[in-house]
Amino acid sequence: MINSSLTRFALALSIGCAGGILFSAMHFPLPWLLGALCATLLASLLGAPIEVSKSIRNYIIIVIGIMLGGTFTPEVIDQVPNWIPTLTAAVIYVAVITTIGQVYCRKIAGMDAVTALFSGLPGGLSEMSIMGEEAGADIKKLTLTHACRVVSVLLFIPFVLTYWFDLEKISLTDDIQYWSLQETISLVVIAITGVFLAKICRIPAHRLTGPLILSAAVHLSGAITSEPPELASIIIQLILGSALGSRFFGISFKEVGRVILLAMGMTVLMLSVTFSSAYFLSLITGHSFEALILALSPGGFAEMALAALSLGVDPAFVTTHHAMRLFAIVFVTPIIIKVILRKGAS
Repeated sequence: MINSSLTRFALALSIGCAGGILFSAMHFPLPWLLGALCATLLASLLGAPIEVSKSIRNYIIIVIGIMLGGTFTPEVIDQVPNWIPTLTAAVIYVAVITTIGQVYCRKIAGMDAVTALFSGLPGGLSEMSIMGEEAGADIKKLTLTHACRVVSVLLFIPFVLTYWFDLEKISLTDDIQYWSLQETISLVVIAITGVFLAKICRIPAHRLTGPLILSAAVHLSGAITSEPPELASIIIQLILGSALGSRFFGISFKEVGRVILLAMGMTVLMLSVTFSSAYFLSLITGHSFEALILALSPGGFAEMALAALSLGVDPAFVTTHHAMRLFAIVFVTPIIIKVILRKGAS
């Protein structure tokens, strides 16, 4: 079983690398992430036996948390009070976008109330799948809808930011100091401790938020000031992209076709609200339109934060807003579920 799983992972990563190399040669934005995603997505739908196991995905999420924590500096913390209007708007945005998504999934996609609610939430695929399954949602429809939405957003927004706003992928220079062996060991300890404490405290998305919070605290203290190697970022993007594309394994073109079309329709609605909200907030707050697009975009927490990190669009700003949105979703959704179930019973 282990060998079979490792073989499927190796094949997925090989296909992902080929896609990354192709996208890099074509100078596409986020080439290693999007190239791996597109290549493995196509391979999955064609029936290639590929898989990135849940345990590997979890490790990658932990590393992303550590890397994102390093973007928090004293200068960033000083800016947090200025983010209060946009953080508040992010919570309101969740309510608006969820309402639109739920109505769409109920009226257009024909889903039941619980499945429609979780399909319309702009949360991460993993968190929404777990919460939705526990609440009794149709897990297959829910997973496919979220996967299509996350993939669509992840493919669309980097291209818009790159070719419309002339943003380019950030490359690390030789002047930057990379993690030393001692710092690497310290970060491993931080990761393990962060995951454990966040799980005990029941913090949402504990594998991402726990290491992120502790890593941010350590970097803010000045104990670690070095940057992660660029090779580490490339590997993370390759595995994450391959993991997203591999989720479609075992699903035929015919089976996924209708769900993709419906999910694309919902994504267009959500992105319309996202761009409109980002533009309006940029006018009244003075924050970057590009950063607000990434901060509000209905993609996964880890995926959009990694996109911000790779594109150099204020990763701390984007991460903080996605964290606020995730907390709002996780703590408010159970209340909504109780209301839905109570109405259903009556």
